[in-house]
Amino acid sequence: MSDIIQLLPDSVANQIAAGEVVQRPASVVKELMENAIDAGADHIQVVLKNVGKAIIQVIDNGKGMSPLDARMAFERHATSKIASAQDLFNIHTLGFRGEALPSIASVAEIELKTRRSEDELGSYVRIAASELKSQESVNTPLGTNICVKNLFFNIPARRKFLKSDATELRNVINEFLRLALTYPEVTLSLINNGNEVYNLPVSGLRQRIVNVFGKNINSRLLNINCDTELISIKGFVCSPEHAKKTYGEQYFFVNNRFMKHNFFHKAVMEAYSGLISADCIPSYFLYFTVQPSQIDVNIHPTKTEIKFQNESDLFQILLAGVKEALGKFNVTPPLDFDREGDIEYNPSTPSTPPYIPKINYKPNYNPFNYKSGISIEDSDFEKPATFSSDTHSKEKVPTNWEALFENLKEKEENQQMTITGMEIPEEIAPAHPAFIQMKGRYIVTPVHSGLMFIDQKRAHERILFEQYTHCLCTEKVAGQKNLFPETLELSAGDFALIQEINADLEYLGFELSEFGKNCYAIYATPPDLSYSRAKEVLIQLIDYYKNTEGEIKQKMKERIALALAKATAISYNTPLTTSEMNDIFDNLFACQHHNYTADGKSILHILNFEEVNSWFK
Repeated sequence: MSDIIQLLPDSVANQIAAGEVVQRPASVVKELMENAIDAGADHIQVVLKNVGKAIIQVIDNGKGMSPLDARMAFERHATSKIASAQDLFNIHTLGFRGEALPSIASVAEIELKTRRSEDELGSYVRIAASELKSQESVNTPLGTNICVKNLFFNIPARRKFLKSDATELRNVINEFLRLALTYPEVTLSLINNGNEVYNLPVSGLRQRIVNVFGKNINSRLLNINCDTELISIKGFVCSPEHAKKTYGEQYFFVNNRFMKHNFFHKAVMEAYSGLISADCIPSYFLYFTVQPSQIDVNIHPTKTEIKFQNESDLFQILLAGVKEALGKFNVTPPLDFDREGDIEYNPSTPSTPPYIPKINYKPNYNPFNYKSGISIEDSDFEKPATFSSDTHSKEKVPTNWEALFENLKEKEENQQMTITGMEIPEEIAPAHPAFIQMKGRYIVTPVHSGLMFIDQKRAHERILFEQYTHCLCTEKVAGQKNLFPETLELSAGDFALIQEINADLEYLGFELSEFGKNCYAIYATPPDLSYSRAKEVLIQLIDYYKNTEGEIKQKMKERIALALAKATAISYNTPLTTSEMNDIFDNLFACQHHNYTADGKSILHILNFEEVNSWFK
């Protein structure tokens, strides 16, 4: 029997490694930017064409490479970052595995130009599918210019799995910002199809955060500075009143490396306990500095999963640090008891008493006494000057008015209850037309089988969801024009997201137009949405939409309808009149599905009489 185990070619091994390292254009941007940072660059430019599907070009002014290093960089497990296994416990660079460049070269075409300061000429290397095509000397600026073309050209199946341009651009922006927030001393720019998405100059950390997320975030940032023997924690947390319903501005960094850590996120959430509702997430930008020997970054090729020694101790330190920041920077104005220097004001007494209007009324007037009829002439009210009894006769109520209402009560009781063409089951039909609001959250009404509790917000969400879904699938809604358009400033990622869903927003009644860089003007809103809430609702819609699971194109309209329904539904603790509660009840049971919201949450519950009787035995 012949031997069956064989050594895989390097090209195949690189493609296998690329499955973990290179998942999408954003992965390439991350690896190339990290290499530029490790090379000591203080100016990095990222240029994309078709969000990186066609071209990803990263230009830096780092130290460059020699001709031999330019070729060796594409060999598997070739790296200048470490030399022995012991170096894994003393890592100060972003990259060290030696997998990124050979993995990228195995699934794309690469052109590399690089030059060191001591060399007169640089090197040009061209590689496609791990095969060296050419290498020669060229005249090129100091640093490295690497261009990745036709990503996944030799793996069509992987290319088909890429999402829409807007989605891929958002992923690129996420990776770009993780580096931008870590190195404010580096000038960074991002260009896609000739349009400048970001241009971030050298600045301090706080200013870098403001440049990325907009000037409105500046007033929300609360400084945190905690130094211990185990760890140093610096950065910013946001004030509790600006916590959001979704994730998006939560950043952990350790030794200038972005990381994801659910355990430390729990510490931050515990620090905000009692200050924000359970469904809100605060924004934070936290930077840890620890000894490299105390962490393990070699867990996954993406290097975002990191293990810490003494995690429980670090949890308590982080919890105390965030609590201190929230307490120290309390923005509530203190009471001012120092009134020295205040101007005293004593209002003068008017010289003449105020005029008190006189009201005439008839104390014996009975509106239900129709025996002789009632007219203006019979009352004691003063007649207007223009009123003439000669031209106006007495308008008496008919004496047989009671006949109009005969048998009305009997007809109401016998009438089958139907709502907008949909019959309500007898067991949940209201026994009496009575509605009460409980704790500002539930609508309670008696039904034939017991007592029904309806979650008012979820019920309104279901009603709006089906309305919006119907609008998106049928005809365009005419929006309500705004007299004075309001501007909506967004981050580059959110701006790109609006571009992706703008066509569907127009069907719902929104009319948005670009108004400068990363800014929209709101010219019209849906008819049932007040103008004052348009900006707030759009921001909420963006947060819900970008954090919704799934990327299937045909589900886009459904997700937008769900996001807008959640954003515009009445909130808890909103007082409702009996008429409003009745409308919600009627519209809810006119929906196709009235038991659950579109995201699977219960809307109503019936407390059966048998269950009540069991309480009293």
